[in-house]
Amino acid sequence: MKVLVLFAFGVLGCSLAGARIVSKCELKQHLAVVFNSLPDNIKQSGLSGDRFLAKVVCHVEQLSGFNTSAVTQLGKQSQESSESGSASGEGGKSKPPNHKQRSPQKQGGISKKDDKDMTLYGLFQLPEGLVCSDNITLPNLCGISCNKLTDDAISDDISCVVKLLTDIVKNGFMTENSKKVWNVVKQLIDDKCKNLNQYFGEC
Repeated sequence: MKVLVLFAFGVLGCSLAGARIVSKCELKQHLAVVFNSLPDNIKQSGLSGDRFLAKVVCHVEQLSGFNTSAVTQLGKQSQESSESGSASGEGGKSKPPNHKQRSPQKQGGISKKDDKDMTLYGLFQLPEGLVCSDNITLPNLCGISCNKLTDDAISDDISCVVKLLTDIVKNGFMTENSKKVWNVVKQLIDDKCKNLNQYFGEC
């Protein structure tokens, strides 16, 4: 099984290298390859089928716009930056198009209480500290630098998401940082997107 998953990630890395905006159908196709390679007991827990994939891809569309380099600041940092920008007027520096700032609200599985000075990275808007770190020597669940979540290759992004989902399925609340992981997973698979049965109609 590990060989199949690693092969799938290798194909993803090669086929999408150089892409910046990933299409809905393309992302569905590559996610399906990875999730279909998981063991049956994991897939039977709900990690399979077009409806499941539609939830995940819809999450990507809403929070990152399929932009592989999307970065979103939450909490104190975004408030201070927003106030600084307002004070500087038209003379202030404009934000890069892929860098968003949001006030403290529930975004990317991070609750208002947890999002102080939080930054979310990449397609899936995964939180720093929990799944990645700006300092690779610091421990995190996916064992990667946050920069890896904002490059053009999406294999490491998907690998990280698969790890979070399968850890919760296999270990439940025995998972390391289970509460925070569950918040991220819940955001990925919730039902806020409508008409999921028709979501991939163009594919």
